Amino acid sequence: MRPMLNLLRSFGTTACRQAPMARFDLARRSLTIKSGDLEIDKYATAIASGNRFMLSKAITLIESTRDDLRTKGQQILDRLLELQAQKRKGQGFRLGISGPPGVGKSTFIEALGMEWINAGHKVAVVAVDPSSHLSGGSILGDKTRMERLSMNPNAYVRPCASGCVLGGLAQHTDEVVMLMEAAGYNMVLVETVGVGQSEVLVTEVADMCLLLLPPAGGDELQGIKRGIVEAADLVVVNKADGDLLMPAKRALVEYRSALHTARGGGRAQRPWWEGSAMLCSSVDGTGVANVAKEALKFKQTGEQAGELLKRRGDQRTTWMWRKAEQDLIEAFRAHAKVKTLGAKLESEVRAGYKSSRFASKALISEYLQAQK
Repeated sequence: MRPMLNLLRSFGTTACRQAPMARFDLARRSLTIKSGDLEIDKYATAIASGNRFMLSKAITLIESTRDDLRTKGQQILDRLLELQAQKRKGQGFRLGISGPPGVGKSTFIEALGMEWINAGHKVAVVAVDPSSHLSGGSILGDKTRMERLSMNPNAYVRPCASGCVLGGLAQHTDEVVMLMEAAGYNMVLVETVGVGQSEVLVTEVADMCLLLLPPAGGDELQGIKRGIVEAADLVVVNKADGDLLMPAKRALVEYRSALHTARGGGRAQRPWWEGSAMLCSSVDGTGVANVAKEALKFKQTGEQAGELLKRRGDQRTTWMWRKAEQDLIEAFRAHAKVKTLGAKLESEVRAGYKSSRFASKALISEYLQAQK
């Protein structure tokens, strides 16, 4: 009771002239804001000290569909970014991994993650799982396939649903990655949902893009879109063991040729780095150490050239505009007048009385008029 009385006294004569309930409400709201700030600081301090439980809670807030919870998660992230800026911590490394279904991405990520942990690094994994376009649900089973990594105290594995968002990533992948880095994980692996025409979005969150491919060529190679091949900084042929070793070696030759062709006959995507291809086996570990060394070589070369810092800045501004678009769409669809007109136009479009383009323009016009 005493803190409340002291707070009421601090409002001065202007507050004292207000009605009793108004004064009480003002005091209560001020205390709520202060307690909210304390809670944000509590989250940030815990995450910065490596508390995995609080990290998981913060990621859940960021991914929430509720605006109030998502705002709270954003406040936690902003506070962590402030703490990082004060400490002037060095930049970690983000490796994006794409590959067709069945190529062994989860097994490869576990092998690579354990390689880096044994070298003294802390590893976090964002495993993006495809969401159903019908139910919106996801299986999120990647964590169960990384048993050793999931149980290691120097690793953190977080499955995320794509939410039917194209590009191979989830809507909040960039924020999840930043939370992981703030928790002290200096090596972050981002696994996309697979290889398709739009999976190049991984270039907008990762420092380096690794394309994992099966030990086959020909028709298998045709299924890999040119865009992701052009974006790849390193191509790795997995499952190069046992009876598949010779097919893997033949495929390596084809993939190197495809990489050379996709990049315009030797014109590298980045002047300071020439993409390469190599073999590995996630099962017996052959070649995994070489992949780890090549990735760290990319990091060192990119940092020396100043390119990784520039790329991070470009990525942040890209996500800024993408989130602004998403927020605008949410505000547009939630507007009362748009909902009312939308219901009317939907029936007319379904019946064929109006075109979708006409209805779209009418909805936008209604929204813009309401903002005046």
